[in-house]
Amino acid sequence: MKIRSVLLFFAIIIGCSCIKAKDYSVNTLISKAYFKGGSQDTDTLRVYQNDPAVFRKEELIVKHPETKPKLTIHYELLNPKDGAYYFIYNDKKQLVKEGKYTAQYKYEGITYDQGGFYNSKTYLYKKNGNLETIHYQEDGRNLKTEFFNSDQQLTKIKYFHKKTSDTNTIEIYKKGKLKETHIYKGFNTYYTIKAGA
Repeated sequence: MKIRSVLLFFAIIIGCSCIKAKDYSVNTLISKAYFKGGSQDTDTLRVYQNDPAVFRKEELIVKHPETKPKLTIHYELLNPKDGAYYFIYNDKKQLVKEGKYTAQYKYEGITYDQGGFYNSKTYLYKKNGNLETIHYQEDGRNLKTEFFNSDQQLTKIKYFHKKTSDTNTIEIYKKGKLKETHIYKGFNTYYTIKAGA
């Protein structure tokens, strides 16, 4: 019990210092995410995709219409722990996914028996190792995607309609500050609101 209290104390101290940061740098976002790991009774697991005891790796060839076949790698989590909060890293030690694994999930009165990360963040990186996007899912549905430039600054946030996954809103940022917002009325039809207007 004492160890848990000490760990919680340090998590709160470190988490508070991260929350005070005003900029939208990538390191701040990932640090905030790490110390936000859930309640006291939630196990937090740090796992690596290249660990065969944790993941089964499958290489698949995917072909979409009018594109060349592409080799993709699929990772299946072996023996996932229900209710555990996972931090999943790739072979380059980059955080690629985080979220709570749920064996059964209930949303709007419907129970889903297929286990998964219904509330999660997925991180995508450029070839040079810099973070490109963070994609958020809530209740198993697309919520938003954050985009970053080569200086690791936030450039855009795309928000989705939870039921249709259509684009609702796009916020455009310049040097980490909101410049304008595009509010979508239909496919490729939107109006713009300038920041501070």
